[in-house]
Amino acid sequence: MFAPYRRLLTHAGVPRLLAAALLVKLGTPVLSLALLLAAVDRLGSYATAGLVLTGHALALALCAPLGGRLADRYGPRPALTGYLAAHTLAYALLLLAPPALMIGAAVLLGATTPPAGSVVRSAWPRLVPAASLPAAYAVDNAVNELMFIAGPLLVPVLVWVVPAQGAVTVAGAAVLAGTALLLACPAVRQAEPAPPGRLRLAGPLTHRHTLLLLAIAAFGTFTFGCLRIATVASATASGSAASAGLLMGLLSAGALLGTLGYGARAWPLSGGRLLVLLSLAEAAVLLGAAWAPGFVPLAVLVTLAGLVTGPRDAAVPALLADHAPARYRTEVFAWLNTFMWAGYGLGTAVAGHLTGPHDTGATALAVAAAAAGAGAILAAVTSRLASPSAAPAAVPE
Repeated sequence: MFAPYRRLLTHAGVPRLLAAALLVKLGTPVLSLALLLAAVDRLGSYATAGLVLTGHALALALCAPLGGRLADRYGPRPALTGYLAAHTLAYALLLLAPPALMIGAAVLLGATTPPAGSVVRSAWPRLVPAASLPAAYAVDNAVNELMFIAGPLLVPVLVWVVPAQGAVTVAGAAVLAGTALLLACPAVRQAEPAPPGRLRLAGPLTHRHTLLLLAIAAFGTFTFGCLRIATVASATASGSAASAGLLMGLLSAGALLGTLGYGARAWPLSGGRLLVLLSLAEAAVLLGAAWAPGFVPLAVLVTLAGLVTGPRDAAVPALLADHAPARYRTEVFAWLNTFMWAGYGLGTAVAGHLTGPHDTGATALAVAAAAAGAGAILAAVTSRLASPSAAPAAVPE
């Protein structure tokens, strides 16, 4: 099972790229919780602290494609260098500015976030042969899962040792150090700007196949947002609200195992057809979870959901690397982050609106199953567009 990962690590530059990815990906989950705690400490209001987080998240999601485009247009090294300087200044402003300016500083921090994650994902095809790409994107997704598990656990330890502002500093140091390490990676140093050509305002969104893959990713995080609400409602209905954390932990554990399983073998199906099967399996599992007769069956089904969503989340970037236009090779992964955050936010909003104080979460799970089914339909269309007999999927350049 581990042979593909051992082969992956033998390629020059891979360990350094993974180390940079680990640091960058650790900073995001640590910052999201540490920034909330620091904002509450400084502003004394959860409502205002929520605005700090919202401003940061919206700025990050909306400005991410610009960072990816600059990395494509001028090369990843100049773009990362400029963002590194701007992001350092934004962190200094956030930590030193008076409370009245904290929301604006958080917006600036989000807007100047380096496109490091997108650069890492765009670097894999240059660094490893095509046969190793599934393992590379599986490891990339596994690191992401691990950091979102470890990050929130690290924050209480940090806050026990230093003030919340110190935890924000640690998060910033991780992102800045990861970006600096990424700048030293051969795959980034040797990367050239994208091939010359006319750039469209909407970038890779003008490419039909790419847009469908991004929409599939958004449906995937929509289901995750619904699960966030459903697990809390189900755990509360069972008499232990704290067990919602156990359910989300099982989902993450299943996703981690599924991701590693995906990258450990060569699949007989094309990536598009595999996406169809994974999305259909997710829809069936979530529909079953909506009718689960108790907490234990629900926990088993949530784990199974993770086992199929992990491979799906690793397959989407691999397909994007395969099919997205070369001139948008980094920007497309920045758009992937934007679509995923948008899907997650919409999923939590819809599920929260449909879930009452005494609900079991069944409605949210049913909505999640419907979204997974919609993702399967889009995956089928994507697979059809990718077939040799299909008409060209790209808009003329």
